[in-house]
Amino acid sequence: MKIAVAGAGLTGSYLYRLLVPRGHEVDLYDRPPWTKCGINPCAWGTSRGFAEFIGAAGLDAATYVLAASDHVVIDQVWVKADIFTFDKQRLIGDLRQGATIRQGRPDFSKYDRIVDCTGVSRAFLPPVGDDVVLPCVQYRVRTEKPLENEIRLRAIGYSWCFPLSPNEYHVGCGSLVMDPRKIIKELGWAGNGSATGEVLCGCNGKIRLTAPQYSQPFVARIRGREVWGVGEAVGCVAPLAGDGIVPGMRSVQILLEWWDKPDGYAKALLDEFSWMKNERRVIDKLRTNREPGLRDAWTLKKNSRRMAMKVGLKEALALMRHLR
Repeated sequence: MKIAVAGAGLTGSYLYRLLVPRGHEVDLYDRPPWTKCGINPCAWGTSRGFAEFIGAAGLDAATYVLAASDHVVIDQVWVKADIFTFDKQRLIGDLRQGATIRQGRPDFSKYDRIVDCTGVSRAFLPPVGDDVVLPCVQYRVRTEKPLENEIRLRAIGYSWCFPLSPNEYHVGCGSLVMDPRKIIKELGWAGNGSATGEVLCGCNGKIRLTAPQYSQPFVARIRGREVWGVGEAVGCVAPLAGDGIVPGMRSVQILLEWWDKPDGYAKALLDEFSWMKNERRVIDKLRTNREPGLRDAWTLKKNSRRMAMKVGLKEALALMRHLR
């Protein structure tokens, strides 16, 4: 088949890497980069499952790991975890294998299939109702003063500070109700009067917290061609944690497993990410000023295991109060 992959971020580049050996003719499309690092949002952190998926692309995940941690501090609570930051820019480059990135929109008449990997833009699939999109800001900072590997929950959103090297960090914030720049400034992680010595780069972006159950259709016929969505374009981002790296790559594998069966693909996506529906329920409660309860805390406790975090029920209840 002749295929246009629209969106050459990590998910689109991962799809390209897996499609080419199958004999398809694949063209990668993307917008011109406008950030210093060439990717947006940069999203340097991930967790369990990363090595397995990168290995499936014939690459060694250890090559891309920048800093690993056995814990994270969430609102002053020390939580055992298995998380790390990775060189996303280098990984994307290796996944593309030197492919030429085409600019603009693909001419549908030239392709047998278009795959929408455009993330929060969802540029080719029909728009979804009740979309939940989190505005965020991100910075790469350098400091001689060590910063804690931590997450802060606040204002229906979260802030993070993850190490990239002994003196460089990736910090960011997303919120549905407050200006994330204000929150970052109050935390002292970036900007004038911050604990950091230098801001190396920064960008703003958006994260879709909608969940796949509310991001349908996954496949649509547009201008006589089938358009299939993967990754964030079809909601494969954890609504509470905002993690879309591993879910995005898993959605690519599901696409390949159900290549010519759109109904099977839709069902497989919904089954694989059924747990995201519960996280979306928690987000909806917070958006409508309803008190999160024991069931919601249990969702946080259970699903945190997917990020290799050991959050107890008592801690989960306390953390829920911070999200309001």
